[in-house]
Amino acid sequence: MTNETRKEGDSEHSKVLVRMGEFQIELEGTQQNVTTLMGKPVYEFIKQLQKIVGEMPSTEEAKREEAPPTEYPPPLGKPSGLAEALTKLMIDTGWGSKPRTLGEIMTALETSGIYYKAAAVATTLVMLVKSGKLRRLGSRGNFQYVAA
Repeated sequence: MTNETRKEGDSEHSKVLVRMGEFQIELEGTQQNVTTLMGKPVYEFIKQLQKIVGEMPSTEEAKREEAPPTEYPPPLGKPSGLAEALTKLMIDTGWGSKPRTLGEIMTALETSGIYYKAAAVATTLVMLVKSGKLRRLGSRGNFQYVAA
C-alpha cells in the first residue's frame, strides 16, 4: 500500500494505491475525500478482498490447472494400411484407452506421417467398431472412440 500526498493550491491532493496479488485499488482526490473513502466500509471491503485474493490461485497456477497435459501419440512406424494404423494407434500402443475424437485421431495419424481424408478414417473406425476392436461413445457429431 502506498500513500502519496501533495499540495495543490489550497487543498491537499492524496493518492492511495493498494496492490494485492494481481489486483490493484487506487483512490485519488483531496485528502478529505480519500480519508472518507478509506473509512470503515472501504477498509472492510479491502480486508475482505485481501482474504479472497489470498485464497485464489495465481494466474500461472490457474493456467496450469486448466490446460490439460499435452499427450503425444506414440509413433506408428509404417503400417500397411489405414486399418492397421488405427489398430496400432488405438489398441496396440494403449493410446486408445481414453476416449478420442476423430480430430484427435486424425492429428495422431498425421503426427506419424499418415495422411487420410477424415471420411476414410471415420469409415475405418466404424469398421473397427463393428468388428468389436473399438467402442464408439457419444452421439452423432460428438463421437469418441476407445479400445474395447
